[in-house]
Formats: sequence, C-alpha cells, structure tokens
Amino acid sequence: MMTSDEMAVTGANLLTTSQQLELAAWGMKMFTLGQYRVSEIEEIKYGGRLIVLEDGSRWEVNELDTTTAESWSVLDKVVVIDDSIWRLDDLERVEAEQEL
Repeated sequence: MMTSDEMAVTGANLLTTSQQLELAAWGMKMFTLGQYRVSEIEEIKYGGRLIVLEDGSRWEVNELDTTTAESWSVLDKVVVIDDSIWRLDDLERVEAEQEL
C-alpha cells in the first residue's frame, strides 16, 4: 500500500513480511473505525460464535457474548459499528471481529 519512498522514510522496508502484513491490517482497521453498516442476519452458527450477515461478511463473536448472539434470529436487522454488532429491535450488543 505504501510507495517505495514511503517505505524507506517510515522504515517499513526494514520490517519482516509478517510485520508489514500486521501493520497493513492495523492500518485498514484504523481506516474503517467509525464507519458502520446496516444489514440483516443471514445465519448464526456455532452456538452464537459466528454471525453471517446478508452481505456475506462473517463476524466472530466474543466468547462472553455468544449467549446473546445465539438468542438472535435470522433476518434480525443489525448495525455494525467498529467491533460491535447492535440488534436494532432492542439495542442489544455483542462484541465481534470481522473475519478477513
């Protein structure tokens, strides 16, 4: 994502490939913070551990929130803001990370 000049100035060219990939992933996460998406739930799998939205995105639910996610239903409307999924009917929330 960086030009060779940007890589040299920041020192990113000195990082290992693994470190560069982690830096890129972090940069993408920072870019998406504060953005949101509204969708319906397409599927809830593995006892609430995974939520699949109608847009095909897959969200791994925090272990502490799986009971809440498991009580939700297919076609429930949700909004995803950062790493939280809110069910719009009653504003219940679970913490989740998008699978990439």
